[in-house]
Amino acid sequence: MLVAAIVIGGGLLGAAAFTFWTWRTLGRVDIERPPAIEAVDGTNENSGPDATAIPGFRLPPVPSATDGVDTFLLIGSDSRDNLTDLDGFGEFEGARADVLLLVIRPREEGNAAIVSLPRDLWVSTPCGQERINEALAGCDGMNGESTLLVTVESLTGLGVDHLGLVDLAGFQEVVDDLGGYEICLDNPVRDEKAALDLPAGCRMADGADTLAWLRSRTTEELNEDGSWVLMSGVSDLTRNQRQREFMVEMLGRLSDFSEPQDALSVAQTIAPHVTVDSSLGLTQAVSLAWTMRGLGTSIEEIEIPVNDYTTEGGATVLVPAGDIARIIAEVVAVETVGQAGALQGAG
Repeated sequence: MLVAAIVIGGGLLGAAAFTFWTWRTLGRVDIERPPAIEAVDGTNENSGPDATAIPGFRLPPVPSATDGVDTFLLIGSDSRDNLTDLDGFGEFEGARADVLLLVIRPREEGNAAIVSLPRDLWVSTPCGQERINEALAGCDGMNGESTLLVTVESLTGLGVDHLGLVDLAGFQEVVDDLGGYEICLDNPVRDEKAALDLPAGCRMADGADTLAWLRSRTTEELNEDGSWVLMSGVSDLTRNQRQREFMVEMLGRLSDFSEPQDALSVAQTIAPHVTVDSSLGLTQAVSLAWTMRGLGTSIEEIEIPVNDYTTEGGATVLVPAGDIARIIAEVVAVETVGQAGALQGAG
């Protein structure tokens, strides 16, 4: 779903044709950074009940012109504000981060990379310990986008340059505008919670069915004996894999825009559903979009190892099973990765 933020960039490839009105309709949010936090050796250990499972929130690095990379946090919000049909979504006030993808682009040479962060990852935020998707609610006077951004920075050791957030309604429209998304299945599948119901075989799914496929965490498939069983290995991590595959394919689709007006049409459709940070300028967006063209064949996908964990409060969550900063550093050379105070593995 986060491809919407990049698709906006795709429209910007035809900057001469990209109207001022379209650019103006994007939502804007100021990135706020937390004040200095009392720290020992660069870290701030939480006093919460799960402090031994995860490191405390540490004041994250500020994006730097000398770190060698551009980083973009792409967020898929589960806000119901623009959905007229809530079937499969449920009632929920506000917004949480249903999808979290960190795109890392070297400024000089080398492949770009995507880091997918599970929504159920248990982390330390400026607000305390919680699932990472809940950070989008904000706290302590910080808006949700800022709270989530600095949480990701603390977790990865990377300064995030820009962010883009798209809601579910916008995601569905952009998939429809791009002609759908191919889903191939050996057997029929369903998931009542995600409003998923797809037949066997390959088909170009529309935006609604694609969203259901990417959101499903309890996917069932139809056996030959006519019984429905949970697909083997399906979990929140399965969702992350599906989302990464979708993102990579959508990035590759940007290279299909041969005419500026085609990209502009997609951009105009999705713009009202997208929010970007207020410091992202038109020139930067054009540069990002140009770089993203054709990345579908060269982008690196970084897996984050996790362990199951039950919090002191009884919540079933995931915790990092390794040093996320160093895992990223093995793929992308970043000056800020590997500093003292990098994330230590839990388990």
